[in-house]
Amino acid sequence: MNLRDKINIRVEVLFETDGTRILDSETAKLLKLIDKYNSIYLASKALGLAYSRAWDRLAKIEATLGVKVVEKVRGGRGGGGTKLTRYGKELLRFYEETVKALGLTFEIHEKPKVRPQILIVGSNDILLELFIGYLRRKYKINVETSWIGSSGGLAALMLNEADVATAHLYDPETRMYNKPFLKNYWLEDKAEIIKGYLREQVLAYHPSLSFNSIDEVLESLIKGELRLVNRNLGSGTRVHLDYMLRGFCKRRNLNFHQVIKRIKGYNVEVFSHLETAKMIAEGKAEVGLMLRYAAEVYKLKYIHYTWEEYDFIILKDKMRNENVKLFINELQSKSLIDIAKTLIGYKVRSM
Repeated sequence: MNLRDKINIRVEVLFETDGTRILDSETAKLLKLIDKYNSIYLASKALGLAYSRAWDRLAKIEATLGVKVVEKVRGGRGGGGTKLTRYGKELLRFYEETVKALGLTFEIHEKPKVRPQILIVGSNDILLELFIGYLRRKYKINVETSWIGSSGGLAALMLNEADVATAHLYDPETRMYNKPFLKNYWLEDKAEIIKGYLREQVLAYHPSLSFNSIDEVLESLIKGELRLVNRNLGSGTRVHLDYMLRGFCKRRNLNFHQVIKRIKGYNVEVFSHLETAKMIAEGKAEVGLMLRYAAEVYKLKYIHYTWEEYDFIILKDKMRNENVKLFINELQSKSLIDIAKTLIGYKVRSM
């Protein structure tokens, strides 16, 4: 047997900045397809890449280089979309020139693109996942979700990438959820907030531990005695956690930015509440902020933090879509209440 016959050789061009990878062939193809379709969603579909991962990669490039690589296309037949900025185009051109100079190929084999009847983007939620399952069974409707966090959901809505955004962003100045954030994404006059339901957030920890208060947990965390598992940047739960830590630092006269550098696992991010709970149950972390339901599923100990508002934000133009209207009608029906009754840590407003 000739071993060489069984080996495929692939040469990869990687772009890095200070040791941080910002571009590989797949991400370069993502940029190329965004430039082609004016849509992150269609580009990720054509590439066979999860929509949330596509957002992750773009966010990493922008955070590392300190420039925007995608921006909104205003107006147009579809109400706008997404395009590469001049920095995005320059980065893609530099990558293609490098590949060509090395005598390599840069080919894209596109996968079939099927648009869902409803695309829901934003904050992860367990009740919503069950509710979507109910819609799929009852109406045979194609509903797709992507959990990129509350801020990501609003950004996707701004770029006309989504039909529905989900969010639970708390503004301590106004003591309101979600509405104060619409202006940050130029959605104040373009979107409607459909009130959803209340969810109980808890600070959960490993069952082998024992605490009497949230401050006691945070103190152990800051001392390096515990490992945190955090939610992805832009998620409402991440906003809550930072707000909680800022309050603790203020009471103790500590510098927030210095404190988070000392917290083990602060940069360990997951995309859902159940992932957070699973990490703790498996001993990969000791503490995390999550829905009470997730803590109960994995039999974690927890301390109540807050009841938060989880809402649905929809572009006014999308409200005329028959599938979106169906979603809203069912959302405001008794069906949602019946599903919520099966879960702990949820309160649905009476219809």
